[in-house]
Amino acid sequence: MPPAAVYNWTGWYAGVNGGWAFEGNTTGRLVSADPLFNAVLAVGATPTFFGVKHEGGFGGGQVGYNWQMANWLVGVEADIQGADIGRTSTLAFSGTTAGIAPSVSTARDYIAWFGTLRGRVGLPVGPALLYATGGLAYGGVRTTVTNSYAPATGNFAGNDSSTRVGWAAGAGVEWGFAPSWTLRGEYLHLDLGRSNVTMADPAALPGVVAIYGFSHVTDSVRVGVNYRFGPTSVVAKY
Repeated sequence: MPPAAVYNWTGWYAGVNGGWAFEGNTTGRLVSADPLFNAVLAVGATPTFFGVKHEGGFGGGQVGYNWQMANWLVGVEADIQGADIGRTSTLAFSGTTAGIAPSVSTARDYIAWFGTLRGRVGLPVGPALLYATGGLAYGGVRTTVTNSYAPATGNFAGNDSSTRVGWAAGAGVEWGFAPSWTLRGEYLHLDLGRSNVTMADPAALPGVVAIYGFSHVTDSVRVGVNYRFGPTSVVAKY
């Protein structure tokens, strides 16, 4: 009887992936404000919380290496993604009898790109691999905030653009559907930390500012395809 064939995961691989990011929590809370904002904050003409959501699509590529050791696998993987993970929150204030003008406020905090460098620990089960993963994350974050009154009694704005560093962790399943090809599905939690954005109208009210805090956190699901390099990925088991 010929020996049974088993899938060998050891070696280099590279591939592409795409997915969708989402977040249960929202962000964009007021951290501090000049006392001149007290009246408009009290009635909601300037928001105390924007409720910004992180959701959107992304896609990119990955490269990695696996070492299979008996019934376990360890590996390392790097990936880079182009993304548009963020939604604009718009809040309108209709005005009050207290003489506060109507206002429209907007905020958007989005991840424009991100990458990770992660370790993997897995359990091969024939041509399937169950794995956990975690490590370094980094990405480009863009944040804008506005608070505009009509007629022109104040046009406050602020923005921030920075590269953030944080962490990522998740789990997935990968399936070797051919000797050199695998298909995977993966969940990943991405945390790029927090930052503040200062909103001001230097032309009308120099030195009067409101500061909002944003957390750059999201969860995602994605699918990917990898090509495995080197010798055939099926070996004989004796």
